[in-house]
Amino acid sequence: MTAAAIPIHFPNQFQGLFQRVESTYRPLLVDALKKVHAAPIPSELRPFFDHVTVESTQPAFMLVPLMFLAAAEASGGITQRHIDALPTMLLSMEVTAIVDDTVDRTPMRSGRMSFPRRFGDVSATPFTGALLMLIAEQNGRCPPEFLNATIRYVLDLFSMFLWERQNTYPERALFERWLEHRYAETRVATQFAIDSSFALNGRPPLPLAAVERFSYIFQDVDDIVGLLERRDEQGENDDLQMGIITRPLMLTLARQPEFARSVDQLWDNYRPLLHSSLVEFQQRHAEVSDRTRGLHDRIRDTLVEIGVPEAVRHMVGDLNQCVKETPAELRSFVHDLALSVMDRLRRCEREDLNLLLEECFRDMPPEVETTSWRTRTARKEPRTICVYCSSSGVVEPSWFELASRLGAEIGKRGDRLVFGGSNTGLMGAVAHATREHGGQVISVIPEVMQGTPYVFEPSTEVVVTRDLRARKAAMETRADAFVVLPGGFGTLDETLEIIASKQMHMHRKPIVFVNTKGFWEPLAALFEHLFRERFASAQHHRHLYHMAPDPEGVFAYLDSYVPPPFPAKWF
Repeated sequence: MTAAAIPIHFPNQFQGLFQRVESTYRPLLVDALKKVHAAPIPSELRPFFDHVTVESTQPAFMLVPLMFLAAAEASGGITQRHIDALPTMLLSMEVTAIVDDTVDRTPMRSGRMSFPRRFGDVSATPFTGALLMLIAEQNGRCPPEFLNATIRYVLDLFSMFLWERQNTYPERALFERWLEHRYAETRVATQFAIDSSFALNGRPPLPLAAVERFSYIFQDVDDIVGLLERRDEQGENDDLQMGIITRPLMLTLARQPEFARSVDQLWDNYRPLLHSSLVEFQQRHAEVSDRTRGLHDRIRDTLVEIGVPEAVRHMVGDLNQCVKETPAELRSFVHDLALSVMDRLRRCEREDLNLLLEECFRDMPPEVETTSWRTRTARKEPRTICVYCSSSGVVEPSWFELASRLGAEIGKRGDRLVFGGSNTGLMGAVAHATREHGGQVISVIPEVMQGTPYVFEPSTEVVVTRDLRARKAAMETRADAFVVLPGGFGTLDETLEIIASKQMHMHRKPIVFVNTKGFWEPLAALFEHLFRERFASAQHHRHLYHMAPDPEGVFAYLDSYVPPPFPAKWF
């Protein structure tokens, strides 16, 4: 796979500094990924390595490499030494993700099965060791001081992971220490990203007091978003269910000490699961989750009502203190970085929290004001819409017209199209219309299509995969939504797989059939037959997809789409 063909998905939940520098950072990250992909890997490791580094378009903990590059730019510029360090950093983040997911029993990461869930927690141990040895082999290819920083990062962070694993579902006396450890984990990652970058430019590290305050902000934003957006319904872990201490929980307990009894009552149900295997944990966790749903939701609602607003108020003070502790020449960078993280809360659309945040930004000292943040208003982010459809050129003209209407809507709305890359049939029609109306088109093709006359030439980007299965995976990872035009067996294959993966909690993205002239009615009737015969659940699975009469109905659904709650089990 060439560097130009390596897709990189930036975490669009975070904007500000990360978004503004994306165009600069993408080529560097693509080149670093190319070097990672080319690493000499034993054949026995290849399927595991490809799952982690090739098949995923979003490298693990992407914000850490972005912070590393942003810190380099702020401290004198991105040098060849920073570029040489990037492959090692990317590998370090993948190791971190595997260990983190194993310790936390995380089922999903960036919309895909985590490594321990995909291959088992037993496989995670030898694979982690292999990746660490691969990092060690970077000696001579990356600056020695960066390799030393990587070793220290891994040693400190993994020690904290081990402590956390042994102290999950803590007793009340351990709560404060637990939260300190949680912040320390984030601090270690922040220091690795920023201080190692500064060191490569000959600059001293950021003052510890500033790093600590930034770490509070970073961790609190993640914890608050997890509460407000119900990550448990997205197939990810829920902090309450996993016995994790957060600042919203601590602040709620400070207001209502008796609240600890409810938390302990909930955790008593989960503590017996602590030493079970991953497979057993997933099965029993679903049962306990169903049984304690009412108690869990009451605790969560109390945290959202009391703990979250209090945590945001503390965050305001942390931001001011973070800037104050930062050297004057770096305050603009640190302030912008912190606001880019805090901006994630604004996407939760909580008016009370946004008022607290705006007050904070309004009161910042003038030497670190960033007017672009003050004046920026919310806007709809471009979506990447995956379209499944036929490449046949012998169907009725009305189907071509339908595909062109859909493509025109995608382009006019400023969204992006990702599709199978063919210039024939409905695939060609939707792609041409998207481009003609100003939209970007991402063509994903298998290697066998390269150099043939069947590839859509005006593509904004062409992604080449090894085979059809990798092609489907690349399209799925890129997409924010899936739209199904009329098509044949290939279209059915792609569509049913994406519905099944949503059923299994592997994503929560909208799926819409364009049911013009009732084309998909026979398939809808088959689905109803499955519901009646109980091979699928009408209660839980009818919302996996939507039937729209025309392209206008497609976008009416997408614009108002709210991800449905997931049951604890998918069957």
